[in-house]
Amino acid sequence: MTMDPYKVLGLTNDASIDDVIKAYRQLAKKYHPDLAKNEEEKLYLSSIFQDITNAYNQIKNSHQKTQNVFTTQIDSDYAKYLLFKAEDFLNKNEIDNALNTLKILQKNHENAKIYFLFAKAYMAKGYYKQAIDYFRKTLEQENYNVDALLGLANCYEKIGLKNTAKKVYKEILEWEPNNKIALNRLNEFEKKQTLIEKLLSGFGSKKNKKATP
Repeated sequence: MTMDPYKVLGLTNDASIDDVIKAYRQLAKKYHPDLAKNEEEKLYLSSIFQDITNAYNQIKNSHQKTQNVFTTQIDSDYAKYLLFKAEDFLNKNEIDNALNTLKILQKNHENAKIYFLFAKAYMAKGYYKQAIDYFRKTLEQENYNVDALLGLANCYEKIGLKNTAKKVYKEILEWEPNNKIALNRLNEFEKKQTLIEKLLSGFGSKKNKKATP
């Protein structure tokens, strides 16, 4: 029997998406398998954690589908066509055409979807500061948008703000603890930091030897 995802998270069916996010984060921290003291407890926590994650994803996906239909705030056929064309241009790597289309669309419509497409287009052109601005605008309306967070972290890396990028990757793991991209990037940061520390340690040892009479 399939359990109601809201009940899994301890919520009623009329809970807002913010309530869902808050409940998921609290439960994910409480039942994370890394907290286990032994293998038996790890299996138990893993089972609960999986149920929590599945419930969260089910609600989130349903919410996003609803948003795509009702909350894009694009009410004319022409505006919908422009949005479709902007995405199509991006998929074909016709970035300038995508930006021109989005600028026409933005004259009468602004929402998270449009901001996100702007961010992707500017990132593709290498205009990382503009992309960062639009990723931030996206996240102001959809703070749970992991794709926007990933894009934001990537842009921070591109402009050399490694520590800021690390913070964003860690934030992604609060929403999706198993996000492979965030985990891999943080792992790469850790490897580079370890290598730098070893090199500095070796350099210090050689310097001390030379200084010894």
